[in-house]
Amino acid sequence: MKKMLAILAVAFLTAGTATAQTATTPTTLGARQGQRDGGRMNMTPEQHADRQAQRLTKQIGLSADQTAQVRAIALAEAQETKTMRANASASTDRQAAMQQMKATREKYDAQLNAVLTPAQATKYTEIRDQKMDKRKDTMKGGKMKAKMKS
Repeated sequence: MKKMLAILAVAFLTAGTATAQTATTPTTLGARQGQRDGGRMNMTPEQHADRQAQRLTKQIGLSADQTAQVRAIALAEAQETKTMRANASASTDRQAAMQQMKATREKYDAQLNAVLTPAQATKYTEIRDQKMDKRKDTMKGGKMKAKMKS
């Protein structure tokens, strides 16, 4: 009887250990973001533009004409951003790349605000500011700092 209990105990411990070792977890930040954001990092510029137009239509109530204009603006921005990211990965001047990205964002934000009504522009600005605050909080919370240190 004691031998049988010992054999069962060993079997359960072995099975538990084997199960714990086969759990799959993403190992990189990009893999986690891709899963969380529905593969945002792997989207084509066209997919990105469609997604942004749909999101803004839902969030701020764009008309059909505005949706088409927003999609065109988002497509141009996504294509330019993709090119800049490819160039930035080859460059060592991170600060210059960040400044260029910021200028591009501001340029396309101005184009987007020209398409929106004043009420929609206000709501868009509020949504964008909330998103930026959330990112800052995430970075202050240590999640990004811990990743940067390791």
